[in-house]
Amino acid sequence: MNKLMYVETWGCQMNIHQSEGIVGVLEQAGFTLTDSLADADLVIFNTCMVRQKAEEKVYGRIGAVVEQKRVRDVILGVGGCLAQVRGEDLLKRFKAIDFLFGSSDLATIPKIVRRLEERRGDRVSHIIRPSGIDEVPHNRKSKVSAMVTITQGCSNFCSYCVVPFARGPLRSREPQAILHEVEEAVREGYQEVLLLGQNVDSYGTDAPEYGSFADLLERIARTGVARIRFTSSHPKDMSVGVLETIAAHDNICNHIHLACQSGSDRILSEMNRGYTRREFLAILAEARRLIPGINVTTDLIVGYPGETEQDFEETLELIESARFGSIFVAMYSPRPLTMSSRLEDDVPPGVKNERLHRVLDLQRGIAISQNREYIGREVNVLIEGRTRDDKPYGRTDDHRTVVIDGEGKIGEFVFVSIDDATTAALIGKRVDSMVPQGAQ
Repeated sequence: MNKLMYVETWGCQMNIHQSEGIVGVLEQAGFTLTDSLADADLVIFNTCMVRQKAEEKVYGRIGAVVEQKRVRDVILGVGGCLAQVRGEDLLKRFKAIDFLFGSSDLATIPKIVRRLEERRGDRVSHIIRPSGIDEVPHNRKSKVSAMVTITQGCSNFCSYCVVPFARGPLRSREPQAILHEVEEAVREGYQEVLLLGQNVDSYGTDAPEYGSFADLLERIARTGVARIRFTSSHPKDMSVGVLETIAAHDNICNHIHLACQSGSDRILSEMNRGYTRREFLAILAEARRLIPGINVTTDLIVGYPGETEQDFEETLELIESARFGSIFVAMYSPRPLTMSSRLEDDVPPGVKNERLHRVLDLQRGIAISQNREYIGREVNVLIEGRTRDDKPYGRTDDHRTVVIDGEGKIGEFVFVSIDDATTAALIGKRVDSMVPQGAQ
């Protein structure tokens, strides 16, 4: 009998990629992926807890499985960062959970499932300290961009961040394994690889024999893959060598996601970020000097404990100076085990919400101004999908979304003449297609 699995994912691209690995190992064990929770014999929730809202969403979805268990025999596994940090407390709180797994050792999941199939009523907690890198088969969701892990974990211990506790310390993946996976993706027809790590710029600092991130980028650029992206970067670890490598290779995209978090030196120090506002802006200036037209995007937190109106004004001033292409902004929420969770969460929710919207309003003005500069230009777009009204869309080399008036196949590079822009996207007509040469 065909066994069906349903996998639901919250959080970062690393989580999305790990879910591809979960699907990969379970397919080898005889399961088939379904997009219907109601039909599934096995339900997997791969969780996030970087924000309180992400945690609460998981709890809500467990309720849906409770309803499902009333009508049919379903095994529920909850894993990822939430399970790694909350551990067996989840089993005590939610009787519907049959097993827990953490943020690593994905290859053991089929064995756990087999045990539960044979011994209904058992409950299993498999939470181990993250170590090494999971080398498992992946069932990739995208047919265009292949995610490839280069590091797992983080050793920075920013005061607000649960990642070191949920993902463990920094572990760099052996370069030959990375190169093999990239080359395999190219053979399978992927036009783009996305290199993943909680902090890609720290690659190799735990294993100097692997070389630096700049060294790794150089080697991947020579594989023949059309486009290379990476995320995420930490400002204190971003090196001139990485910027020079981007500048030297057309197939490394002209985009970096550099999480700033605050424009206040006082708050940056409290956050244990390891750089000042001046140093952050100096990195941006060097990136723009070496790579004209580079798009820099960022993350920001508003309402960190003790953040004054003056601190927040300094963040707004940073946004004005930096001119980011886009910003992901979140209201601070205390996370367990972190240093900041010991502080009083003293910025009122209403103030946090107001500050979040002031950031968004400012950024919308910057984004529309930048995007309108593309009107009249021709850009090279890698088509990734189709909009709700069935128009092809994709991204430029510098990570800007383009909606295309004209035909185009997913995975195809096309030239598009831009004739309109919104805060979120460029809009234009297809004028030609091209065969990728490196990247473009």
